[in-house]
Amino acid sequence: MSDQPGSSPTFSLLRVLVLALPIAVAAYAGASWYKGDVQRDATDDLQKTTMKRMLGSQDSQLRLSDRFEDADGDLLADAPQDDAQLVDPDEIVFSYVASTAADENGAAWQDLLDALSQKLGKPVKYQRFTDPAEQLRALKGGELHIAAFSTGETPTAVNSAGFIPVCVPGDADGNFGYTMQIIVPAGSDIKKPADIRGRRMTFTRPNSNSGYKAALVLLLDEDDLAPERDYSWGFSFGHEQSIKRIAAKEYEAAAVAGDILKRMIAAGDVDADAVTSIYESERFPPGALGYVYNLKPELRDGIAETLTGYEFAGTGLEAEFGGSGGTKFVAVNYKDDWDNVRRIDAAVAKTKAELAGAN
Repeated sequence: MSDQPGSSPTFSLLRVLVLALPIAVAAYAGASWYKGDVQRDATDDLQKTTMKRMLGSQDSQLRLSDRFEDADGDLLADAPQDDAQLVDPDEIVFSYVASTAADENGAAWQDLLDALSQKLGKPVKYQRFTDPAEQLRALKGGELHIAAFSTGETPTAVNSAGFIPVCVPGDADGNFGYTMQIIVPAGSDIKKPADIRGRRMTFTRPNSNSGYKAALVLLLDEDDLAPERDYSWGFSFGHEQSIKRIAAKEYEAAAVAGDILKRMIAAGDVDADAVTSIYESERFPPGALGYVYNLKPELRDGIAETLTGYEFAGTGLEAEFGGSGGTKFVAVNYKDDWDNVRRIDAAVAKTKAELAGAN
């Protein structure tokens, strides 16, 4: 188990997920029981419905689509061998991770877009997406060529749309990674995850790794806290939204990505004294930046060279990532660096299938 940002993470809760979620579902079937001051009187149908609500929107594709080839076994779509299937758009469309943040206008990325345009010899346009599913459809449909997807959404982008992760924000030594944190408003009487019992827990999105799945497992494993049985829950649909509403004392507890929290504090979007972290996990790879698999070779190579050689100092990305220690883009190995995330997705899918088979 390592805390080094650049190492391949071994999230200790992964082993638990395969067991904890099915066990939690099975435990829900009890007719009634008590523990502490919390009454557990939930029927089997109610508990299955709860888990279906929480897992029902999970649409992670667990393996590479049959329409792709993977001759080298790197778990990524190979570029088409037929030149007629390669694309050479007149304009390259770029997007960062889909976000509902009102101030997300792409200005921070303009210096990078200019560098890409100069390298590729084509105009590069910034496209904002507020919905990850819409962003994924654009990549599949050939309307998006360079993109970034969050940690939890990267495997689905790889498997269903031929996304090729190239790099992630990292520090000067090439280290990268972030932690999942559970945060509460400053002064809250929630001092540790166990105190969430009887309260409301806010997650970000159904496909979020740090904002949802990792936190769900933590609460089940370490504190025997199951959704609905022990706490109410909901989605904010954005890390920024969760952080701002925790700071404003509008949420009781929320799971968020630690790097986003650091950046928002550094940018002055939230006051560090307004938020308290009551739990911090081991590291995960951050959201990946890459391209669609079927671009012409010179475009793919030019994109990778520009991204991995790009320094943030003096550019719009210095402010964007500097608050969380990012100084450049660091090359990643999808097969190794996303291993823990794929294992979480596989376990969640297994539980979902078991729930469906119980009908």
